[in-house]
Amino acid sequence: MKVKCLPTRKGTRKPVGKKSTEGTATYAKKYASMMKNSKAEYMRARNFLPGGVESNFRHLDPFPFYAARADGSRIYDIDGNEYIDFLLSQGAILFGHRKREIEKAVTQQLKKGANTAIPTELCADVARMISCYVPSVRLLRFANSGTEATMHALRTARGFTGKDKIAKPEGGYHGMHDYVLWSIWAPKMRGSKKRPEPTPFSRGVPEAVAKTVIVFPFNDIEATYDILHKERDNLAAVITEPVMANVGCLVPRDSYLGELRKICSELGILLILDEVITGFRLARGGAQEVFKVKPDLTTFGKALGGGFQMAAFGGRKDVMTELLSSDDTWPPKEWPMKTYHAGTYSAHPVSLAASGAALRLMADDRVYSRLRRISETFYPGLQQLIEDRRITAHVAACGSMGHIYFGAREVRTVREALNTRWDVLGEWGMECLVRGMLFGHPKGEKMFISTAHTRGDIEMALEVADSGFHAIRL
Repeated sequence: MKVKCLPTRKGTRKPVGKKSTEGTATYAKKYASMMKNSKAEYMRARNFLPGGVESNFRHLDPFPFYAARADGSRIYDIDGNEYIDFLLSQGAILFGHRKREIEKAVTQQLKKGANTAIPTELCADVARMISCYVPSVRLLRFANSGTEATMHALRTARGFTGKDKIAKPEGGYHGMHDYVLWSIWAPKMRGSKKRPEPTPFSRGVPEAVAKTVIVFPFNDIEATYDILHKERDNLAAVITEPVMANVGCLVPRDSYLGELRKICSELGILLILDEVITGFRLARGGAQEVFKVKPDLTTFGKALGGGFQMAAFGGRKDVMTELLSSDDTWPPKEWPMKTYHAGTYSAHPVSLAASGAALRLMADDRVYSRLRRISETFYPGLQQLIEDRRITAHVAACGSMGHIYFGAREVRTVREALNTRWDVLGEWGMECLVRGMLFGHPKGEKMFISTAHTRGDIEMALEVADSGFHAIRL
């Protein structure tokens, strides 16, 4: 599967200069006027939910807007406003909202019952398809979210190796559990760019956990090697996103992933590819198919569930059998007798039905060729508009995901990405939102394409994007 990745590229025009004040924040009054029902719902919801939302990431200033329904490439809010959706449930929606085949599978399963906490035939059916599409996954287990998947994958790696420490890239997001809630983002990261140190992202995470976390600089293979080599006797696993989506769309450069694979093999460290976002989106076989890297373990989520709560982790057979007991006697001769994984809602039949339907749809090569055609029109189109308006920014894209880095001509590292103009990205996103376009999270987030997007959608999206560029002109 050929997937086009557009690394951050140098602009061809000179910057205009300081940001123009004309048209700045023109969205504010319009947002308030078009979101009256959302404001009322916010006033009600904040009595029961911190910030009126169920996730910190979903809060907006001055208040969030609330969705009423979604269909195809569109989202409709409770005020009746319509948006073309490029957020797509943060990448989870690959086929557009309310895909008929997925709805049918879910409805049929609901007639049989919801959850029994007993294995079903769907478990092996879905696992077989995942293993077929992603050959590095010989055995797998299901979970409910990307956070659960990475948590269990890391625990399995520690159990298998008998080592406690894990390594993650600076700027990498791997869920909300304590062991990975480090060096995601901060006004000032700890350590140097070649020797980053764990920087806390949240209160409530014990500082003692930092002693079990090693941080390395993505795309700097020499510094990565030095760090991993120094900690090799204590490291159970390296976990990384193959494309750094938390900082936009930072593509691996200079065969970084392939070299990282070699380093992990040389040092006896397990390599975990976090494909929660890239899995089944960049290609049927995920980023590991695109970049030709074979990890020891992989985590999945988002597109795997077809819009429903679904995640998984899996990989080498010898590593995954760490979850099984080697001693069936009771009481066991050794304790703990295995690395533990469980969950009442793991492999939920309704989610498995949705996942199975989505995976069957992915078997058609036209899915990925369509995503590629749309993406190769949309993302270069954004870049051209940027250059026509002489804005200092560029578009980085990989497959059907992309991001705009404002205020920089080239981005190769995480620290460069974090130092771009995220404030301008958020302003542009809000300017486009009030014009009916949801380009990722409106306060600054990557964009995704679905098979439901049409040529007309892309034409409208580029028109609105250009209006947004004019409003925030740099």
